[in-house]
Amino acid sequence: YEGHYQQLFYVIFSLLNYYVDIEVRTPRGRVDVVLRTKTTLYVMELKLDKTADEAMEQINLKNYPERFALCGLPVVKVAINFDSERCTIGEWKLQTIDKW
Repeated sequence: YEGHYQQLFYVIFSLLNYYVDIEVRTPRGRVDVVLRTKTTLYVMELKLDKTADEAMEQINLKNYPERFALCGLPVVKVAINFDSERCTIGEWKLQTIDKW
């Protein structure tokens, strides 16, 4: 269940005193997790038993970072795949957006 991992991210980052939100609406869909630090905004797509490439493809296809273009922070796209058999992160990819 992908939502289980989404909730874990929410709890962990909240306890670390970061601003974190889940299921954030955009014009083309919903971002699984948005994490804001003092210096960076992270847009995260989570997948279960798929690939990090599929998660990154969804971020790019639906242009999730567009909603946060005016936030004044650099945006990092984070694609994460969880492996349900091993109960851990299977793979992840990061991509920084330099310019809008």
